[in-house]
Amino acid sequence: MSDEADDRIISRKELARQMRRQAYQRAKEQRAKDPRHLAMKEELKKRRREQYQQLKEKRKAETAKKKTQAKVARRREQSEAREANDRELMELVVIRPNAKGSDELN
Repeated sequence: MSDEADDRIISRKELARQMRRQAYQRAKEQRAKDPRHLAMKEELKKRRREQYQQLKEKRKAETAKKKTQAKVARRREQSEAREANDRELMELVVIRPNAKGSDELN
């Protein structure tokens, strides 16, 4: 019997906790049905999506720019290497005018 009495008697602290919880649940239900709150949530989602798409496009553009710059640099290096190779080959090829029996490159 004393156990039942203890169950029925709720401390003020516990009662306050229960009341806060009930108030929270009521407010949660009202927000779930409130058209203004739903519209605000939808607008926030839309804004977030737009920002994400802008960020995605920006990253894509930056990646493309870096890729293009790398291609240009690689082509420049290849061109310089070819020119250096050509210079070395040209130094090896010597034009000797009126060489014995030939007017060609030796």
